[in-house]
Amino acid sequence: MFYGVLAGVVALVAELYFLLLDPASTADWVLAVIGSYRTRLSLAAFLFLAILAALRMRPTRLDPETSYASLLLRDGALAGTLVAFVVGTVLLLTTLLQATVFADDMRAYASEAAPKVVGYVNGVREEIQDRRREEGQSPEKVNDVPPPANVSEVEESFGPPAPRDLGRSVANFVLRAILLGTAGGIVGLLRGRRKAGLGPGTGPGGAPENG
Repeated sequence: MFYGVLAGVVALVAELYFLLLDPASTADWVLAVIGSYRTRLSLAAFLFLAILAALRMRPTRLDPETSYASLLLRDGALAGTLVAFVVGTVLLLTTLLQATVFADDMRAYASEAAPKVVGYVNGVREEIQDRRREEGQSPEKVNDVPPPANVSEVEESFGPPAPRDLGRSVANFVLRAILLGTAGGIVGLLRGRRKAGLGPGTGPGGAPENG
């Protein structure tokens, strides 16, 4: 639950970033990174916290008919799923708030941040082309860059979600639970194999059962 709360805080900050950052005083590259990689970075953080939660699990309700390795597998999967449940709940609530209460704030952020992001992205694009020209590369290679960014498209990407996006959030909730639960189960399985490799004279955590 501790790591689930941490993941929920990460999700809250990642989704309500527009309330924490002032586009006028934030560097252009920071705004561009937030727009392009915010979702990937937050997912990586959720996965990391789910793995940590699975690593910290210590089964307390031992069943003499069930191996300790099986309990590690079960509890690791449950730990990852719990992290995903907390994250999914937070993301559902923030998506609802973005589509209603904070819609105007997101539009204001988008209208101010989009021109700065476009200027930075297109500037980097031109620098790449200029460097390739200086290196004497072919025109095809010089022009082999992404198309120029458009203010309206970037502004739309920063804008508030539509109410129909709640359905997509529910689908992502399920997929995230499968991903993090599977990751936790794999961690539990690996821990169970490691414990099995220590031999029959070891108990939970690898400690000798006798003394």
